[in-house]
Amino acid sequence: MERNISFSVPWVLFRLQKSLFGVSVSSVREMLAVPKIVPVPKTPSHIRGVADLRDNVTTIMDLRVRLGMIPLKKEIDDLVDLMKQREQDHRKWLEELESSVRQQREFKLATDPHKCAFGKWYDTFTTDNLTLGHALKKFDQPHKRIHAIAEKVRGLADKGDFNGAYTIIESVRQNELSEMIKLFAETCSILNTSYREIIIVLELIDKCMGISVDSVEAVEVLSETCTEDISGIACARNDNCIAGICKRAKSKEVIQLIDIEKL
Repeated sequence: MERNISFSVPWVLFRLQKSLFGVSVSSVREMLAVPKIVPVPKTPSHIRGVADLRDNVTTIMDLRVRLGMIPLKKEIDDLVDLMKQREQDHRKWLEELESSVRQQREFKLATDPHKCAFGKWYDTFTTDNLTLGHALKKFDQPHKRIHAIAEKVRGLADKGDFNGAYTIIESVRQNELSEMIKLFAETCSILNTSYREIIIVLELIDKCMGISVDSVEAVEVLSETCTEDISGIACARNDNCIAGICKRAKSKEVIQLIDIEKL
């Protein structure tokens, strides 16, 4: 390839969102947990600040922002906010069901667990975080049971059995809803604690900088025969710091190869 890409040494593969990227091992000095970063005024948005690494002041770049992605912290904060909103949705859902019985009117909220806001999100959300994935699976049964009571409650109310309807609602409030509330809190805790960025410290001639990445996947030897140049792709982005694409030997997953000089 014409760009600054060499296959004589392995590549460090890392994740940003759900995409896989690579930098040459020859440019990597070390990898470490995020150190204390001191913001620097009037720097570009993708520069998080500087950190003292082995007595050297090193610039730390948010690679997500540099490549036009949402920062990891904002992504996590947005998910936490979403969990809190969906918890309130289900509190209000049960309150509205009870109000519809008391006022003897139609209940118009979602009775299908797949059609409420949380259900639509839940059915489409995917994650590589095993801890988060395990926690989310716990929502399935209590969430379905909550929505399943709507028709039973309305059926009892239509027959004039208001006490029976209230008994079901209170039972769900004390059990399924309580369980859901705990699961929402557990999920927020996992989101705030299980995502830990990694800093990859890069060296190129006399320059040194750190880039923040979601996680480091592997160190692998890549084959030049599985690599394609992207210089002719009209939608090539990121100021051309993506020099090419390559596929992993086994999974065939696409890797975007970063040109450190352009970065």
